[in-house]
Amino acid sequence: MAAKGRGTVLPLPDGIAAAWDLPPGTVAEPLGGGYHNTLLRADDVVVRIEQRAAESVAWEHELLAWLAPALPEIVLPLRSGDGTTYRVVGDTTVSLLPYVEGTHDAAADVPDVLARLHQRGADWPDARPRPGRPAYADLDWERNDWWDWTAIAERPPELVRAFERARAWVTSAPPLLVTPVHGDIAPQNMITRGGRVVALLDWEYARLDWPALELANAAWTYCEDDPQLFVAAYVAAGGPGEPEALQEGVRVRLLANALYSLTHSSWNRDWLAYLLARLRELP
Repeated sequence: MAAKGRGTVLPLPDGIAAAWDLPPGTVAEPLGGGYHNTLLRADDVVVRIEQRAAESVAWEHELLAWLAPALPEIVLPLRSGDGTTYRVVGDTTVSLLPYVEGTHDAAADVPDVLARLHQRGADWPDARPRPGRPAYADLDWERNDWWDWTAIAERPPELVRAFERARAWVTSAPPLLVTPVHGDIAPQNMITRGGRVVALLDWEYARLDWPALELANAAWTYCEDDPQLFVAAYVAAGGPGEPEALQEGVRVRLLANALYSLTHSSWNRDWLAYLLARLRELP
C-alpha cells in the first residue's frame, strides 16, 4: 500500500476512533488503491470506507474468518470494542484492517495462494450467495455493475460474437464446481515481499462463483503468453477449479474488460483495441 497526497490529512468518520479505541483526534492520510472505496491510513491501521450494504460486508468478513486458517495471506478486519468488525456511518460501511508493508511486485506463489483459497473455500460451511453480488450464471447480461450492453452504441463484430458466445456458455450452466472466489486476482490486490505474497486485499468482488473462471482470469493476468504455466502450477498445488474451462474463461475475462471500458467514459482506446484483437484470436 502506498500513501498518496503526502501531507494531506483527513478526519476519521464520526465515531470510528472511539469504537476502535484510537487516540482522540486521530487523523489519517489517503492511500493509493481502493478504486471503489476510500482507504485511509492512520499509523498502523487502514480505514476502509465503502458505499456497500452492511450485509455484504458482513458476508465478506465471515468468509475471511473461514479462509484465514489456510491462508495466512488473509488480512482480517480488526474487531471494535464491542466485538464487531464494521460500523455503519451514514450511507457507508466502515471497517479497520492492519496496515501491511510491501509492494505490488510479481510473486511466484500466486497459483499456490489461489489454490489454497479455492480449496478452503470449497469447505465453507456457511456458503451462500453474497448479497448484491451475483455469480456469472445469475448475472443480468444486459446491465449490471460492470457493464451496460444497452448503452454501447458501437458494437464491432468481434465484440458481438464474444458477447453471444460467452453469454450462451455461461447461461447453459456448465457443470463446474462453485466455491467462494476473490473476484479480482491481480497485482494491485497483492502485497508482496521477497517475491512472495504476504497479503491478499480488496475482497469487494468476492462471491460464490466458478473457481474455473477465476483460474482463467488469473492465468491470463499473470501468464498471458502461456496461461497453461499458471494453470499447471495451480493444479499441482491442489486447486479444484477445472482447467478445461480455460478458453471460455479467458473469453469471459476479455469480454468483461472490453464491456467495462465501453460502458465507462474513461476507457483507453489502445487498451480496448488490444482486448478486441485478443477476442478475435479466440476460436
